Amino acid sequence: MASQSKSEKVKIWIKEYLSEFGEYCGTLEELANLANSTSYLTKKAISELEEEGLINVETKRGKGLVLTLKTEKEDSQKEPQLEPIKEEKSEEELLKEREERKKKKVSLQDQVLTSLLGKEITVFLISGTRLEGKLLDFDNFTLSMTAPKGKSLVYKHAIATILYE
Repeated sequence: MASQSKSEKVKIWIKEYLSEFGEYCGTLEELANLANSTSYLTKKAISELEEEGLINVETKRGKGLVLTLKTEKEDSQKEPQLEPIKEEKSEEELLKEREERKKKKVSLQDQVLTSLLGKEITVFLISGTRLEGKLLDFDNFTLSMTAPKGKSLVYKHAIATILYE
């Protein structure tokens, strides 16, 4: 009889833990400590279990992982629904869905900056410097605005506050 690899032991431990407690909420490091394993082996075991379709893995930003066992009901419900949806949608419908997702993901920052394009703003930098001028354009990392001496490019990470009317 062949001995189990460390990764297999961690996989078995995770399945037993989830069947006993229902779910795991915490960081990868905490789970590794509970399993008496390394973070690497634990992550490997989790990804293998997920690929096998045995567990659901959800990462919560700032809160770690949420692991749950997949039930037979979830598998039987999801599989029949996924195939027809893929076949029914045309390219136009997929493009519309993508556009809608993009519209929904517009951040508050982008909404405010878009509304301020061409208007007078006052920008206070982290260093305490005050910049006044019209907002010309912006992207993910910078603002372009007029200044008394010409145009200026301001990095967003250096901005403390933007005042506008």
